[in-house]
Amino acid sequence: MREDCCGRIPHDNRCPYADEPLIIGVCKNCKKQLTSDYECWTDNEGNKFCSKECADNEHGIRECCF
Repeated sequence: MREDCCGRIPHDNRCPYADEPLIIGVCKNCKKQLTSDYECWTDNEGNKFCSKECADNEHGIRECCF
């Protein structure tokens, strides 16, 4: 086994021998590509978002103080 290999099956995503992550969609708000190696958020309509902040922005949710 090569020194730069992680030695895992499947390879760790940081290993140079790891497969490219699958593209699972784009963020509805900012259009960033979403890949299978990162967490993403969805709404009740099935839209995908790269972050909670993008989901909140898309739906007009803002923090407020009273």
